[in-house]
Amino acid sequence: MRRKIIIVLLTVTAVMIGVGAWYYLRQSQYPQIEKILSNPKAYEGKVITIEGEVTDRTSFFIVVKFYKLRDKTGEIIVVTQKPLPEIRSKVHVTGKIDEAFSIGDRRLLVFVQES
Repeated sequence: MRRKIIIVLLTVTAVMIGVGAWYYLRQSQYPQIEKILSNPKAYEGKVITIEGEVTDRTSFFIVVKFYKLRDKTGEIIVVTQKPLPEIRSKVHVTGKIDEAFSIGDRRLLVFVQES
């Protein structure tokens, strides 16, 4: 009886450690938006995935569609050809960073979603 209790406790402990490790790795899987915005050169030309909550969305005659994606560190504009996600929905998006335009020392960075 005592041996069964020890086996159950070890099994429960192993499962809890595994779930904790999975949760930690999932949370740190994608780069934070703040890190991308503060050092876009590090992500230039690379396909990456980001995740966050949709805070706004806009479409101009179905030709130009974009939405704002916010995580706990910042917000970025995502340009897409796909259907726009609902506001307040949680999404993860794969694509590339692109410098839309620069004015003096200011620049607008966007995340261009892969088709």
